[in-house]
This record gives sequence, C-alpha cells and structure tokens, in this order.
Amino acid sequence: MRTRALFALSVGLLSTPALAQKEFFFGTGEPPVFREADMDKRFLRSRVNQALVQGTSDANCAQLVGALLTIVGESAPYLHKRDENFYLDPVLIQALGTQLSTPRFPANMFLVSMMRRVLIDKKLPAEWMQTAVALAPYYPPLDLSKLRFIADGVKPVDSFFFTLPAILERYDVEVLKANAMAASVADAKFRDDYLDKEVAFAGLEFIDAKLEKPKKRSKKGPPPEPPALMARLVYYLPDPGNDGLLSGLNFGKPKVRPAVNITARLNEDQYTALTQLPKGSRVLLRGRFWEYRKQLKELEVRDAYLFQDRDWAQNPALADPNAVAACPLAFNDLTGTAPVQPGGFGGKR
Repeated sequence: MRTRALFALSVGLLSTPALAQKEFFFGTGEPPVFREADMDKRFLRSRVNQALVQGTSDANCAQLVGALLTIVGESAPYLHKRDENFYLDPVLIQALGTQLSTPRFPANMFLVSMMRRVLIDKKLPAEWMQTAVALAPYYPPLDLSKLRFIADGVKPVDSFFFTLPAILERYDVEVLKANAMAASVADAKFRDDYLDKEVAFAGLEFIDAKLEKPKKRSKKGPPPEPPALMARLVYYLPDPGNDGLLSGLNFGKPKVRPAVNITARLNEDQYTALTQLPKGSRVLLRGRFWEYRKQLKELEVRDAYLFQDRDWAQNPALADPNAVAACPLAFNDLTGTAPVQPGGFGGKR
C-alpha cells in the first residue's frame, strides 16, 4: 500500500454518498493486514520518530510533535476493519496541509507513517505515549484519553462510514419507505444487517451518567442483569424548518427539537474521567450498537466508551507554521526528495 495514496483515499471517501448495499458500510472481505514495508522502516529511523520515542527539548519541535500526536489521537476512535483507510476531521486535514507542512516537510506522509506504525503494531508505541504525557501540560490540544485508548491495543469499529446519520438514512430508505412487498420483513432484515456492530457515534450531547440497577423482571423471564454504569445521551437531528434568520421570528411555545435518545451501558474502565465531564458536553460514543426502539428514536449501545468530541471548527490551531519551519526535525528524511534539503544536497546551487 502506498502511503500517500492511503491518506488521499481516506480523504476522498468522506464525501462518497451512502449506498443501499450493506457492503458499502462494511466491505466484503476480511479486515486488512498491515505489513511492514520499506517506508515503514525508514520512518523508524527518521528524526520525527526519534522525537516521538525520546521526546524533544526544542520548543518549536514540541509543537510539531504535539500536533502529530493530537491528529493520531483524534483518528484513533474511528480506526476500522472495513479497509486500509482512516478517518480524519476535514478541519484537521486542512490544518495538516497549512500549519504542519512546509516545502521540505510533507506532514501528511509522516502522519500516514505514524498511523501505519500503530496499525502494524496493533497499538500506540509505549514510548510515544510517554512523550505525549510529558508534552500534555505544554500542549493543550492533546487528548491523552484517546491515545491511551489505542495504547492499550487497537479496537477497530466495523466501519467509520457507519455513522448515526447514515443509520437513520438507511432506516428511512430500507424500512420506513419499503414497498408493500418488502414491508413485512424490512425491520427484521434491518436488524440482521445493522445491529451488533462496533460503532463510533460523534456529535452527541452528554445528559448524565450514573450507576443504575436494572428493572425487575418477571419470575419466568431471564435473570436480571447486574447494576451497570449508564450514560444518557442525545443526538439532535437537523431541523428542516430552521431556515436561519427567519427562524428567530417564531413566537409562542418553543418547538421541540427532533432528537434521538441514546442509552449507553459503559465499560467500568473509562479513558475519560466522567466525573470531570459536565452535562451538555459534546461527546463521542464508542461501543456495540445493541438495540433500537420507536423507529430509531431510542438506541441502546453496550460495552461503551465516552470521549470528548472537540469541535475543531471553533479553534483549528495546531501549530504555528513559523515554529514548524524552524524545527530541525521538519525535513523529509523518508524519501529524500523534498524541494529544500538541509545539509549537503546542492546547497550552493
């Protein structure tokens, strides 16, 4: 697999329209196997990897290393089994090209090499994690919880395309709009196709979380489940009646926002400190899509993790481009073909 093609393809697929076929979401083959190639070996000898392993005392390079680790962390919850691509927020893609890349440093190539290292090793290298912990007090954008998540081992979702908006769209097309010949089995088929999948749902609002006891069941039913840490979340649907400035002229009782309510049975060991998560926070939910009710107005997710879901459009700053340009690590020692090379590569021309 060519490293630059991997990143370019992962970006291009984000705008692909959803298809009716289940294979669009989950693919048709076995999960990809990542094997070490020559580029991966060169990356291990690169100065960027040396800084990831040993840390750096250069303030300019600390911004570069912190930014690269931040992007890896933001991609971590979306790593999937479908194919070799990985997801990255479009705002971070732009920052990668404008803030971290220079004529002599192709930041996207180094990012792909870092992602490949994680996928080859099936975890974030322990030395990178130590460097991230040391950098975190000086680099606020770094989310250590997401890095710890893959430092304990990559746990891929079935597909990063299988988002909550995509599920709602497929339910509308495949169940609610099913014709008379298919309607009787449409819901059952939808359950067979889409339930029991590992998912990553972003853009949710955190309502609350607490330890809950299950409701009592009848004597003839199965034994009750043990108490569990439960989170209540909500996903607000786009309101087609909200047309910008004119919507502010509505009077009377406020309209109820259309929403999907989500109950998440959380794993006991969370990477995010839930005690420090305020109500109303924007969160990302990772877990197994277990059940739905009321035509997908209520969802249940199990074996779940919660992460803060940062809105990068509000503050897309990762690094000062001048600091990156001044960092001695920021040159292309992967391919040796950058337009500007330090040292004795035609410096007198």
